[in-house]
Amino acid sequence: MKHVALKSLAFAACALGFSALPASAGVIVYTFDQDGCSGSGCGLTNYGTVTLTDISGGVNVKVSLLNGSGLIDTGAMSGHSLTFNLAGAPSVTFTNLPSLWTTTGPANWSPNGGWGTFNYILDCNTACGSNNPWTTGLDFDVAGTGITTASFIDSGTAKDTYFLADISNPNGGTPLTGRIGASYSGTGTTTQVPEPFTMSLFGAGLAGMATLRRRRKLRAAVA
Repeated sequence: MKHVALKSLAFAACALGFSALPASAGVIVYTFDQDGCSGSGCGLTNYGTVTLTDISGGVNVKVSLLNGSGLIDTGAMSGHSLTFNLAGAPSVTFTNLPSLWTTTGPANWSPNGGWGTFNYILDCNTACGSNNPWTTGLDFDVAGTGITTASFIDSGTAKDTYFLADISNPNGGTPLTGRIGASYSGTGTTTQVPEPFTMSLFGAGLAGMATLRRRRKLRAAVA
């Protein structure tokens, strides 16, 4: 009876562990390809990307910039560095932002240049400036009830701008600065790390099966 019970427990734990593995998370990528610098632009066709990934309780946001470009805070965006929208302008919590960075929102802010309206604002404050761009990117989380990658919406203009940043491009030692918008690029999937409880169940199943194998070997040796 003990043998049957242990076998059942081992297989049940394995089955439950596998069934509890999290599904693939939604991923959406936006590209900073809308050049709003005055004159002929800031010189690039792609300044970087924003990657959104569904996580437990919210969304992870990764901002990656290319070719030495960096986030700044100039008059181009009234001293703001990065803006975006969430459907319904819900109350959210920002975590893992770098030191000195602050957030505002929900708000109702419209930058110059016909970019639309945004309700969440990120400021680098003294962490960056017009002559001191933030080039290392950002990796932070936006948490709130029902917040997913689908919560991020455009600014309500024909440009389909989902993120707007004040960006400096080094331009060979003669920096060019201005508003750069990010448009939708595509979707994909990524696998989340299993929850600790799931892994413990899976481990229990493996341990139980190993115990069964050892007992079978002992019986065979005695026989």
